[in-house]
Amino acid sequence: MNSKIKILHCSDLHIGAELSFLKNKSKNRRAEIMNTLKKITDMCTIQQIDLLIVAGDLFDSNHVDSATLSTVKSLFASIPDTLIAVVCGNHDYFAVDSPYSDDDWSSNVVIFYQRFSKIEFPNKNLRLCGSSFLGSYQENRNHEICVPDDNMINILIYHGDLVSENQTSKYNPITVREIENSNFDYIALGHIHSATTLQRAGNTTYAYSGTPDGNGFDETGKKGVYSGCIYKHRADLAFYETSSRIYENIDFNTDSRSSNLHISKSILRYLEDTYGENYSENLYRITLTGKSPDGFRPDVKAITTELQNSLYYVSVKDKSRPDTDLSILAADFSLKGIFVKKMLNKINTCEDGTEKEIYENALYIGLKAFDGEVNFYED
Repeated sequence: MNSKIKILHCSDLHIGAELSFLKNKSKNRRAEIMNTLKKITDMCTIQQIDLLIVAGDLFDSNHVDSATLSTVKSLFASIPDTLIAVVCGNHDYFAVDSPYSDDDWSSNVVIFYQRFSKIEFPNKNLRLCGSSFLGSYQENRNHEICVPDDNMINILIYHGDLVSENQTSKYNPITVREIENSNFDYIALGHIHSATTLQRAGNTTYAYSGTPDGNGFDETGKKGVYSGCIYKHRADLAFYETSSRIYENIDFNTDSRSSNLHISKSILRYLEDTYGENYSENLYRITLTGKSPDGFRPDVKAITTELQNSLYYVSVKDKSRPDTDLSILAADFSLKGIFVKKMLNKINTCEDGTEKEIYENALYIGLKAFDGEVNFYED
């Protein structure tokens, strides 16, 4: 009788996502995401993985082109000694027209077609359960998330939101109390794109693996998968980085820098110091902050163009402010002074930070307009 099973837990690859914000880089990034799946299947071979877990949203939608679907099926078929268990997420939920309804998936692939179902593999001493989406939203369950507390290794693959007691969610909610009472040895969670550490509730270990490769600037930093062994009442897993590139949001202070070239070179030095020799391969969204010397305003388009010569992808927006004494401007009896005075009054009476930021942006755009310098550009 097997006392352990070696798994690799991944989720939320979102293969086929449009990534239109990347423009001419989007096709290349889609290919890189597919290559990350190949990296995962290669890991299964190298690490002799018994069970590859895909905890939902393997695809970005149910509308998958034939070439993409064929590639995924081929990659799964290339590791016949690894059992592959897939649940359907809120993006690639199970339906009659979904790619999961095809009957030509390789024999090592198990797809869970229901909100909750289980399959036993006596030769592996494994009871495998899955909870899939049958639509874009799934609020209520008509079943308990539990299995017998016997000698089998019990694993649940679950795409959904981990919520507190009495909290609701449209995305297949599950609570820590349910996990604690479930009798599972490991619960492989999907839906949240950031990895969590391994957590314990009673005898159950659970974790989100996060996405193996980022798809946007809300998914910053290194991404990967969990791999290791599941035992009865115990999990020994490690996190492995798989991301081809990383996304980063950066606030860069422009204080004392009085030319666009100076700013560009300073940004590149900062990126190299922070992200190492491969810094140019990442994707960056840079926000200029701080105060610009009097008489100089950063030219976002010029700075972006200069950075694009060295970086795979970058977008720049300017939230820096001129180093100007607004109180002096507001005291000036001119159209410009009246404008500044009125805007400062608006800013000082704002009730929340978002509203204040809107008025501050309007103030500085207005000042640029008075100087004939408005050239709004944001990639």
